Amino acid sequence: MKITGVLLLLTLAAFCLSSATCETRKEVDCSEYQPLGRSKPVYCVRVYDPCCGSDGKTYSNKCSFCKAVLQSEGKLRLKQAGAC
Repeated sequence: MKITGVLLLLTLAAFCLSSATCETRKEVDCSEYQPLGRSKPVYCVRVYDPCCGSDGKTYSNKCSFCKAVLQSEGKLRLKQAGAC
C-alpha cells in the first residue's frame, strides 16, 4: 500500500512539473491561443499564474501573456517565470 501511494505521489509530481505554465517553462507555447479570425478575440480565465514579459510587465497567466504576444506580433518574449 505504501509503494502505491509513493508511486501515485511521484506520478502527480511529474505531471505538475510537465504542465505548460509560466512557472515551469522557459519558453511559452502560445499556439493554442491563435485567434480563429480577426473578429474572434481570445478570452482568458482569471487564474493567477504570473508571467514576466520582456516588456517588464507582469501578466496574470499564460493566456494573458500569449494574448500580448499575439498583439506584439511575436516580439514579446518570456523574461522570467513569476512576477516581474
